Amino acid sequence: MLTKNGKNNVKRPWLTASLLAVIAGMSAIGINHAATVALDRGISRFRAALPAGATLTYASARPAILARGALLTDVVLQNGNLTFRAHTLRLGHPIPTPDGGLTLSHLDMEDPTFQTPNSIIRAHSAHMTHLVTPPPTAGKSGIEALDFGHVNLDRGTIDHLSVQNLSQVVQPNGTHFNSLTIDSLQIDGYGPGRTTTATIQNVMAIVSRTGLQADRTSHMVSMQMALRNFKLTQPELSAWVATQQTGNTALSYAVPPIESLQLSNAQIISSDRSFTLDTLTGKGTRKNGTDSSTFEGQGFHFHAPQTKTPLHIDGQHSTLTYTQERVAETGAIHAQGLLAVPDLTDFHFTMDLTGPSDQQLKAKSSQNLQDTVRLVQTSLTLHGDRLVQLLPAVNAGHPLNSTEEDQARTTLAQGMEMALSPYPSLAVLPDYVANPNNRTLSIVFAPKPPMPLSTLSTLASTPVGVLSLLAPDSLTVSAQ
Repeated sequence: MLTKNGKNNVKRPWLTASLLAVIAGMSAIGINHAATVALDRGISRFRAALPAGATLTYASARPAILARGALLTDVVLQNGNLTFRAHTLRLGHPIPTPDGGLTLSHLDMEDPTFQTPNSIIRAHSAHMTHLVTPPPTAGKSGIEALDFGHVNLDRGTIDHLSVQNLSQVVQPNGTHFNSLTIDSLQIDGYGPGRTTTATIQNVMAIVSRTGLQADRTSHMVSMQMALRNFKLTQPELSAWVATQQTGNTALSYAVPPIESLQLSNAQIISSDRSFTLDTLTGKGTRKNGTDSSTFEGQGFHFHAPQTKTPLHIDGQHSTLTYTQERVAETGAIHAQGLLAVPDLTDFHFTMDLTGPSDQQLKAKSSQNLQDTVRLVQTSLTLHGDRLVQLLPAVNAGHPLNSTEEDQARTTLAQGMEMALSPYPSLAVLPDYVANPNNRTLSIVFAPKPPMPLSTLSTLASTPVGVLSLLAPDSLTVSAQ
């Protein structure tokens, strides 16, 4: 009996486990069937809600029971000339919001591609956690219908992102974006009222710029811009994004300053010159009605070996400092910066601006930022004989010995004196070029009345406009 009972005691747990497995399997079949039916109904409703002519196709669709979502393969969503593709698309716990938006516990994509008439956006993979999208903007379609200022996202990561511009239209005297690649991009805490952290690694962009040469023919220069590491922590980043999307850039002043910034190995390279900044860090605060920001950089390098004006600046120990303050009550802005390159030059500038106060910003003016901000005064100071001594060689296009430098500098100063004779406010420049003598060159521009940045930009874009800025009552130049 004991042996028999012992055998029964051994069998009972096995029978119990088997019975539970059968019950669980039968339940899963039922749950899976119900989930499949619900998924089919959801896809049908989604298709019915698509704009006229839009289509959704996929190779397979099955419910993801644990995530209360779905897994689709070889997805193609097309609306006119906009096409989205993904090898796999996994949706976690999709819930429509009362206002017509959508909440997802997670969204995972493998090999996603989004193509428009002018661009192709690709990625190896994209993963998002707790994504909330607002209802689409009325009257718009595609990516423009998404209100990026009201998207909420706990975390998003994208691996091997690339953007290619398909447009071949190049505006005269304009910059044309060609392509962008990013190894990895991560965004944490994005949304209204949140502080967002964005981390990017290995960025490369290709742009082209066209300009007119002396013979009035168009000339295009291609540039490569690269960045090894970038990390930004910004309060209310989504509010800033909203100002860019709506075009109401004046409201960007209401956004708090950057909390922290770190970047390394920033480069701009063209066929005949290169610029590199080794590191840049920044921090900002909003306190007692004042926004304050400070940025510090190290390692400023510039090389132009193949041009008619060869110039080499190997600033291993150079430093860059920039500070800015804005008073919320008045909208007044004060900025200053210092670039110090040992054995070459110290370049310092200050700038005072007036802009919209926070109270004026609350009126939600649709004015362009350049129309609402006015320049009160800006000053530039240049100290360091070595930079001035390089001018003759730069002008000649080849190295000069000391005697040739002195002769060339005298000739250059004489030419400047003749060219600038109609402008008394610039009379000191030729003397400074001929005899720097460890003096500091100071230039102060204070338009009366303060000048909108839009007007300043327009005037500075033409030779005639630049000459109009040289009035003696607005411009002061001295060397001491």
